[in-house]
Amino acid sequence: MDQVFLDIYQAVWKEIFPNVEIMDLEKFKELYTKDLRLPKKYESVFDHTSVYALDDYGYKRFITEDEVKQRNEVDNFMKQKTEIIDLKDLLNNVGDVATFRGSRTINSDVVEESDSVYSSSYIFNSAEIRTCQKMVFCHGNKDCEYLAASRGNAESTFGIRLFDDGGVSNSFEVHWSGKSSNCYFCSNCFDLRDCMFCFNIVSKQYCIGNMQFEEAEYKQLKEKLIKEYFAQIDQLNAFRLLRDL
Repeated sequence: MDQVFLDIYQAVWKEIFPNVEIMDLEKFKELYTKDLRLPKKYESVFDHTSVYALDDYGYKRFITEDEVKQRNEVDNFMKQKTEIIDLKDLLNNVGDVATFRGSRTINSDVVEESDSVYSSSYIFNSAEIRTCQKMVFCHGNKDCEYLAASRGNAESTFGIRLFDDGGVSNSFEVHWSGKSSNCYFCSNCFDLRDCMFCFNIVSKQYCIGNMQFEEAEYKQLKEKLIKEYFAQIDQLNAFRLLRDL
């Protein structure tokens, strides 16, 4: 990973966990990206360079953008016409041109180990990204920036493990929620500020476990709970994600 992407990862972490030592990137990827559809590495069939694509396409023969451009300049991938005897004959005949683009980008720059990226910049190991900036290990986000290990979000920023959210910021492990910030381990919520372990509530602040606290109480408990969360994260049967509840 180039330093620019490491800087993005560190910036996201510091925004969400300012008082926690930054987790090693490999450990972060192991803990928080296993259930994400991220591009995998393949080899192009012609010059054997690396390309990236989602494995759910099922393609077997990949080609790079540079290889496409080179071939277009030669013959635009056209072949001399021959008689087509039957389907089997046709399938054998197209074998040398039946290749699929990997590492696909449109109107994007500073993109690495990614695929299906549109009008975005500074994207690492992510797929199906549209009009986003500064993303690492992400899938299916639009109009977002500074996200890590997140999928299916819109107009969200500075998040880790944001899933299917809209307008969520400075949050960790928040799912199917909107217009919320500074939240941790919440799901199906709207218009929250400074909440933890909350579910199915609307327009609240300083709540933990769907219970209301005073600001000072909340801040003290938040610091304690986050410290305990990371202290136990390497233990057998540790609580790591909402799905562990």
